[in-house]
Amino acid sequence: MTTAAPLPLEEMLERCWQELVRYYRHSSVGRLCTGIVHNMNTPLQVLSFHLELLEQKCREENDCLQACPEEPGAKLKALCQYRQEKFRQFHHEVQNLQTQARRIVNQGVHEENQQKHYLDLNQVFQEELEMFRANAFFKHQVEKDFRFLEGLPTIYGHYIDFSQSFRNLVDNALEAMEGVEARKLTVETAFRDGHRVLRVGDTGAGIPPEIRPRLFEPFTTSKSDLHPPHAGLGLFMARRLLAPYQGQIQVDSQPGETWVTVILPVEK
Repeated sequence: MTTAAPLPLEEMLERCWQELVRYYRHSSVGRLCTGIVHNMNTPLQVLSFHLELLEQKCREENDCLQACPEEPGAKLKALCQYRQEKFRQFHHEVQNLQTQARRIVNQGVHEENQQKHYLDLNQVFQEELEMFRANAFFKHQVEKDFRFLEGLPTIYGHYIDFSQSFRNLVDNALEAMEGVEARKLTVETAFRDGHRVLRVGDTGAGIPPEIRPRLFEPFTTSKSDLHPPHAGLGLFMARRLLAPYQGQIQVDSQPGETWVTVILPVEK
């Protein structure tokens, strides 16, 4: 696997500007998508309401059919039961869409909020993992093992610092598993010695020894392509975002297994 040498200062500055432009574009698209999703809420609510009415009418129809003669009534009952099942399926899918819409809108509100809040990290990470289900590789080709410790102490901070850091770590893990046969993503939280602990593990190719000393430098990547999505900023950004919380990041890697451990002390 090819490994890029450290970038000269001028080239690094140019890449920083390129990444800034890319993130600005993504931010603009994200705001537009959030607005579209927000506007979807009303028609989804109307659709859900009318589905509930149809389900109710179908139940009333089924009750009336109970008094019908057996021979024609049996066929009508079967048709009615079929419609009831389809209405339940439609209603379930509409509820899923409403949940996703609320999650996207709420996440946009959180990430634009400049104030600090007490955050449940388990909830933050679980919401991010739900958003990854839009990724076909994550959804269909990766085995998933998620374990979240109940009662993990909350942390006072900015939502985006933790959501973006976690997103970067999962992005790195998924990219590492591209092209390998065994694909398993593990995410777990724990509480040890007064510290919150987050671990993200993957079964990718591992990190080449020659780049490990520079893992937290910008644009360091084991991918031959330095362009997005392999820009090499994941660990660099995660460390910067978590630094105000005295967060530490440890990386242990060997062929076929990599673990990234985030350690966040509990405030005294």
